[in-house]
Amino acid sequence: MIKSRTKYEATEEEIKSLFKEYGVGKVIKTRPLGDGEFNAAFMVTCDNGNDYVLKIAPPKGARVLTYEKNMMDSEVYWYGKMKENTDILCPEVYASDFSGKIIKSSCFIMQMMPGEPLWKCDFTPEEAARVQAEKIGMLTKIHTVKNDRYGYRQSGLHPSWYDAIKAMTGSLIKDCRELGYDTPDGETFLILIEKHEDTLRKAPCRMVNFDLWDSNVLYDNGKLIWIDPERGFWGDPVADFITLGPGQKAPLSDKKNEIEIYNRTAAEKIELNRDNEIRYACAVAYLALIEEVEKYVRYEPDHPNYIRNTVDARDMYDMAFAVMK
Repeated sequence: MIKSRTKYEATEEEIKSLFKEYGVGKVIKTRPLGDGEFNAAFMVTCDNGNDYVLKIAPPKGARVLTYEKNMMDSEVYWYGKMKENTDILCPEVYASDFSGKIIKSSCFIMQMMPGEPLWKCDFTPEEAARVQAEKIGMLTKIHTVKNDRYGYRQSGLHPSWYDAIKAMTGSLIKDCRELGYDTPDGETFLILIEKHEDTLRKAPCRMVNFDLWDSNVLYDNGKLIWIDPERGFWGDPVADFITLGPGQKAPLSDKKNEIEIYNRTAAEKIELNRDNEIRYACAVAYLALIEEVEKYVRYEPDHPNYIRNTVDARDMYDMAFAVMK
């Protein structure tokens, strides 16, 4: 199995030293945790009888995309925002260390949550529908959290969604060039952003997760628990529909059921109109660009995930450009 290029390989001594430094407990057992492709994660058992999760950012010298720099600090930030502004269940963060003094990369220690990812659960059709409706309800809660500046905290905020998505796209195109590749689709997307400037400037500024796949929601005895919000940004809430219903390759017009469920509890309703379809397509094209460029950083060309990213990006570009052109 070919490993992701970005994962930090922590030693047991590093982990023990970190837990001692922050007084969390004496480490008695560690094991790798999760299927993520970017950060490293470990389950750590201490002599106090508690299990914890240690998440570690890629090594200092690892090549990452511009928006991924300092993303671990962003994850801690978004956990805090959920705790402060919603009743969504998510882990407590017990300690964070961005100094690189003990573990030579940014890291944090958080609560080990019970449950299984939604994709692992064997739901009946009725249960699956109820759980997905609750998941949609979680989005309505974070979308009440407002800001007046758009984009990624870690790479600079902007006065409008148009300015933010243009800068975010430009950064990925620059990353791609620096990796030695051209992205004609990325250049096309940038032109389409300019074309729809007026529509994009109308987008509200809300807390957006942009990564609420079933792998990032745990299910425990009827309760949903949200994990891994590090890819969040301040921006257009319609972008969060990417993970709903038929997924990221379908236009917003194919998500009428999800929109109806969302609007039952949303403070601000999502209408199925031309402006929202364009803004949603813009978010899909942005995700396509992420998948296109990240494959050059993380994988060799013969890795299955390199091939997956190539196919997914092509399908997303085709759908999004058909709407935006």
